[in-house]
Amino acid sequence: MIKMQPTVQPLSAVEKAVARPLGRSLYRRWLLALALGAVGLLAGSASVDSGSQLRQSLQSKVHGDTWDLLGWEIQAIAAKLRAGQLTLSADEPARQVTTYLERANQAGELEREVERLYSEAGAPAANHPQLALLEKQLSQLRAAQQEARPAVETILEAQISAEVRAAGLTFWGQAFPPVWFTFTDPPKKLVVSPRGRILTAHYAMLRPELLPERRESIEQAILADDNLSAYITNIGGLGAYPTQVVDRAPLEWVLTTVAHEWVHNYLTLHPLGILYNHTPDLTLINETVAEIVGNELGQRALEKQYPAYALAAHTSEQTEPAELLAFDFDREMRHTREIVDQYLALGRIADAEAYMEIRRLLFVENGYPLRKLNQAYFAFHGSYGTRAAATNPLGSQLIELRSLTPDVKSFLEAVRGLTAAEQLAPVLAAWRERG
Repeated sequence: MIKMQPTVQPLSAVEKAVARPLGRSLYRRWLLALALGAVGLLAGSASVDSGSQLRQSLQSKVHGDTWDLLGWEIQAIAAKLRAGQLTLSADEPARQVTTYLERANQAGELEREVERLYSEAGAPAANHPQLALLEKQLSQLRAAQQEARPAVETILEAQISAEVRAAGLTFWGQAFPPVWFTFTDPPKKLVVSPRGRILTAHYAMLRPELLPERRESIEQAILADDNLSAYITNIGGLGAYPTQVVDRAPLEWVLTTVAHEWVHNYLTLHPLGILYNHTPDLTLINETVAEIVGNELGQRALEKQYPAYALAAHTSEQTEPAELLAFDFDREMRHTREIVDQYLALGRIADAEAYMEIRRLLFVENGYPLRKLNQAYFAFHGSYGTRAAATNPLGSQLIELRSLTPDVKSFLEAVRGLTAAEQLAPVLAAWRERG
């Protein structure tokens, strides 16, 4: 999902395998229920075992770097209520959206150039002759984005809402829950896994502006002090309410991510969503369902509202140069995960970690600059059953189930009541019999 910084550059093959991460949800139950109930106030928090020495140690590593979810929610909901009074301009909606995303990518390129100049050795970067010009251009782009953002968000919400209604996922004829999202830089996510087993043992949402050196120091401190694998990653979206989505990405990705996050909010109203964090398998089912349905709804919106973009994307996939296909990210990442699982099953932790570093260098050499490849990386990316970092068979079962169900609504109705991973097999068997 990330070609190292998924939040500031278009997603490529690796971004599709590494970017939408996800911090999607210790908070969903109270976020969505209270936001929909009053469309206004949110309160609550995930329960933690404050008496645990290990948890206290992990929390101390990120003290001062955690993200204020409640404060963000209050501001975001207030902004959405104001946007409800917005009068859209007469300009073509599709053009407004594409212009906004083009500016977003321009801003991302300028931000990377400014960061590069600040990192140069020698004279202070502030004296660099290009810096003042770049920062002036950035300021102008950000001002234009700030002005256009509410209208663009409203347009995209309406486009995904239309697909939700077409799928029959409505209440009194309207998409339910309402499609609400905002363009923002989501928080970063810290994922912690045991070294001898790939499992999300702890996670925390951290400030979006966390610097690379601070991120590395947190990961190293957790490894040194707690003997745990840690990975801090950018995320492409967050299933709060309104949901969060980054804007420095291709149009197709934005549409599918808005839809993906809406699916999480939809599931929050049903047992599968309520139990999102109950077990790792239920988390994987949630994420995989959201991935399948989100991709489907987003693709439909792209084809209907932006036919030229949909055609260009399809043509690009069909004509991709053979040399770019020589290194298959998905195949190589899946092979890496399989070998790592074998090492860990034998208790050969050091060998698994040495192998992951060798493989990381291979990915870097082939144009996928992975900053870190460890147990926590796989714990995070393995929660998406459709992706290369996952080996859990639940993902393939859900893909098969969707192929057997006639539409998105039937698929969601088949899975939304699940309260345990073991219940998926009988559901799938029943649909096989129908076929």
